[in-house]
Amino acid sequence: MTTDAAPPAALDGITVLDLTAHISGPYATKLLADLGARVIKVEPPGGDPARTFGPWLNDEPGPERSGTHQFLNTNKESIVLDLKSDGGREVLERLLPSVDIAVTSYPPAVAERLNLTPDALGEVADVNVLSLTNFGWEGPYRDYALSETVLFAMGGEMFSHGAVGREPLKMGGTASLIQCGAMAAIGALGAVCTTEVHGITQRVDVSLFDVQLNSVDRRSSAIMAYRFSGRINAKPEVAGPSTGAGVVGVFPCADGYVEMTASAGPYWHRFAEMIDHPEFKDPKWNDPEWMNSDAAREEIDVALYPWLTERTRAEIWEAARNAHAILAPLFTAADLYEDPVFRERGLWTEVEHETLGSLPMLGRPYILSETPWAIRRAAPCLGEHTTAILEETGYDEDAIAELRRTGAVA
Repeated sequence: MTTDAAPPAALDGITVLDLTAHISGPYATKLLADLGARVIKVEPPGGDPARTFGPWLNDEPGPERSGTHQFLNTNKESIVLDLKSDGGREVLERLLPSVDIAVTSYPPAVAERLNLTPDALGEVADVNVLSLTNFGWEGPYRDYALSETVLFAMGGEMFSHGAVGREPLKMGGTASLIQCGAMAAIGALGAVCTTEVHGITQRVDVSLFDVQLNSVDRRSSAIMAYRFSGRINAKPEVAGPSTGAGVVGVFPCADGYVEMTASAGPYWHRFAEMIDHPEFKDPKWNDPEWMNSDAAREEIDVALYPWLTERTRAEIWEAARNAHAILAPLFTAADLYEDPVFRERGLWTEVEHETLGSLPMLGRPYILSETPWAIRRAAPCLGEHTTAILEETGYDEDAIAELRRTGAVA
């Protein structure tokens, strides 16, 4: 028997109340929404501040034209509530019993002032509450402000990034905040699964700083190294390619850059085969002392740089694959977007927005064979679903009009 019915999504039937803003919280709830959960995004009057973050569609700013907002809020519904008003608070309290988990990102002092702490929300309804804070709910750091730079600076590894004698550096972009959102999504799934299996609800405390001490970049490994050996990572004495034993780093070529790793052993012989330089198969290249010498580095540079600058990234990558060498081209965003292999894999997709038309969007980060990941709709316009959600919650036309008149909703 065949059916044309769409397959279920992994989180069909799960409802999330999204009381977050900026990046980490919205990314956490986006991950749940893209898996099929119903995510009701509660925005303050004026909207989530992320609506003011670029890049902008066609370089024209606007609350619906933010690429950051569009990426972080796919598949969500938007309701505008003034939670400082009695009417807005009443709507929130009516919504809470119908959700499986509420996710917040209020600083502790703000949550206490607005009576929106996890315990306060839990008193309204027996639901899971996940709170994202900067440094947790207790201790002298709890009310400190935090940014991506603060995460790197206090996180234990920024001091070892960059060149000796120069200021420390951090990774570009908002990698840490995105990582925090991903970890929060895992915590939310754990809480929801616990309710399904054991019938209990709980509070999930996610500190952005705690997450970063367990991050996937160098911080967790640096902390482990210190705890096990007492070693503190330091900046490298020399920065750049062709340093140390073999060939490691980023190198220029005819149309950009490639990254390669070729240390002593089989990978060195593959490197020699790749650039067709049999002299590098001489037994002396098996000697670590020779490989670390200035003479060796000079010999490598003399052979390698002319070979690279005469070839494109594609030609070098093909030679590396043929020799089974470790090498990859440095792709630009345009390269990624146009690459047919990544497109076939589903890295990019298109989503229709009711006012902006078709928007390019990052596609699936993983493949579920029976409950597929999908972007079912674009990020919502500000307050797009306010009326529908209020009606669903039991408000009639007159009550909704009164809430709008008082500014409790929009």
